[in-house]
Amino acid sequence: MIKCVVFDFDGTLVDSKAVFVQLYNAIAQKRGYTLMDSDNIEYLRTLSIIERCTYLKVPLYKIPLIASKIIKQYEASVPLLQFNPGITEMLSQIYEKNIPYAILSSNSTRNISRFFKLKGVEVNDIFCSSNIFGKDRVLRKFLKAKNLTPSEIIYVGDEARDIIACRKLGIQVAWVSWGYDHVEALNHHLPDYIVNNPNELLHLLTHLPAL
Repeated sequence: MIKCVVFDFDGTLVDSKAVFVQLYNAIAQKRGYTLMDSDNIEYLRTLSIIERCTYLKVPLYKIPLIASKIIKQYEASVPLLQFNPGITEMLSQIYEKNIPYAILSSNSTRNISRFFKLKGVEVNDIFCSSNIFGKDRVLRKFLKAKNLTPSEIIYVGDEARDIIACRKLGIQVAWVSWGYDHVEALNHHLPDYIVNNPNELLHLLTHLPAL
């Protein structure tokens, strides 16, 4: 029985693509990596992380360092961020229906807390990983902290790595199509649910057993 909904932050709830592209490109210009632009963004969404690294000429082992630099510089852009269309209304409905929810992200607790405070939206639990490939470890930490089993939560994310992390622990996962990864990037990493807009997601969450 599902007792809590756990949301990813970037891409899933918040439209932060432009921020990440700007911060990545600043690093790419200094390091000689391929820049992201309007001509290749959609193509990059269809690729796996390894394929993106190859295309952008970014060594895979440097991804954690680049991600760390981006997250530190991300803070200045927090006031400019907006929820994806329909997300505010969905969260309001979830709150009104007393559905517990938390945020679990590769961003920082500081950035996420500040964003929710600026938007006047309540969120009680935020769990973050400094390693973009370490969501399964943070999910374990979350389960232990909240005294929940894998079958008692559902994760809502927008990337193949979200699905991979959930599969390691036996957690149900709903993938949203409006985020960072295109459905082609999922390859064989299939989620339990695919949702194409926040209304579909709200319907799913409000019709899961025990919510």
